Amino acid sequence: MKKVTVTALSVVIGVGLLAGCTTKNESSDPAAAGNASNGTKPKVVTITVRENTWGARKDNFIEAQKRLNEDLKAKNVQVNIDWWPGIDDDELVLQATAGKVADVFMNSSVDIGWERDGGLIRDIDWVKDSSVFKGVPDSYTNIMKYDGHYYGVIQDMDASPVFISRKALTGLGWTGEQIDGLKDRVDKGDFIFSDLVNLADDAKKKKLVKMGFAVEDKRFEGWNYAFGFYNYDADQNKMVLSPKVKDVYAFWSDSVKRGVISEGIGDIDTDKAAPMFVKGEIFAEFARTEFYQMMREANGMKDDIEGYNKWFKDNVVWIPVPSAEKGGKPASYSNPAMIFVGSKVDDEKMPYVQQLIEHVMDPDLQINHTIASGKLPVTPAAQEDARFKAMDFYKDHAYLVSFTRTRPAHPDYATFVQGFTLGVDAILTKGKSSEEAYELFKKEVKQNVPADHVIIQ
Repeated sequence: MKKVTVTALSVVIGVGLLAGCTTKNESSDPAAAGNASNGTKPKVVTITVRENTWGARKDNFIEAQKRLNEDLKAKNVQVNIDWWPGIDDDELVLQATAGKVADVFMNSSVDIGWERDGGLIRDIDWVKDSSVFKGVPDSYTNIMKYDGHYYGVIQDMDASPVFISRKALTGLGWTGEQIDGLKDRVDKGDFIFSDLVNLADDAKKKKLVKMGFAVEDKRFEGWNYAFGFYNYDADQNKMVLSPKVKDVYAFWSDSVKRGVISEGIGDIDTDKAAPMFVKGEIFAEFARTEFYQMMREANGMKDDIEGYNKWFKDNVVWIPVPSAEKGGKPASYSNPAMIFVGSKVDDEKMPYVQQLIEHVMDPDLQINHTIASGKLPVTPAAQEDARFKAMDFYKDHAYLVSFTRTRPAHPDYATFVQGFTLGVDAILTKGKSSEEAYELFKKEVKQNVPADHVIIQ
């Protein structure tokens, strides 16, 4: 995610960037020639959609379009999709400045704030009454809302299990029964974060693994949540700098001194970590749901689900991120994808956009995306799909989403976290203390986050 501010950018530059977006590629449907019983040509509604081919996202939009047109036959209406190329955040802003905003596009949940402030998206309060989202956890509702309105539709979800080497635990003398009961202990607050650190320390000292912890793409927030440091006050829509962060920094400092983690931990992204974990080189991997699938591919078992499930049971155990306090609740964090509606969609067009998006969220299409991407579905109806229930790992850890926190949508979030990460880096590479890291973090926030956008406790 990149924080972007819309400025008075040159329309000439913006128009230059539009060169790659002017070619129309409308989805065709034979019914467009006349799908009413009286043979008259239907009213054609064209919805522009920015292409996103990851997982089953584009395939799901194509299928949703077909289903919507079946629904609209009786009204003699035909919806076509005009596909626009997918682009990065900078180009989104430039093209919006030049008046080019797609009707529908996907981005991260953390992008709501700057997209709204930049005039790229509009409110979609119909989500509140949509039957599709009845029964979803409150956390999903909170993700889709910002500053009192709905601005996005959550498209998929993941949680953040900690994947632990079963063989390393066995090497530490743990029995199969103890290993299988670990998740329950975490849920009850009996097994806490310091216990996990101690195990990683023991496993490394006994040379059962090469690395104690690996963490996905420098996404350290999940550890913050375990220590009660939540970054954000939604009611006031402000970032929060709490002295509690010193507890998080103390963990980093202690882990470095003990050799549980090394200064290169931030460079081991999931692409590198998956084969390392498969080889037994990492004790614990802090990652998202889809790491399960990444390990399958690293194992060369992309098409051997049965064989991979056996390997997983023999080699891996997973838990939520343990609380830092005895008796505390576990943590989980995520960065889900959202479907956004462009600011140029008017109230006349909105019902068709709404119905298209709701069909994208049809339960079976969500599971198609789960199978293709490794992400979790988001609605209760999708989790009842027989294919989902047959996938033990997904089914068993779906409960994590009920307490999964997400990165806040505040426009200054990226700058705030950059300051936090500088503190971590000072501990890792410069041997700074937790107190020194905290002071560096605070200095960065005071310098770079507007005073009225942050609460410093």
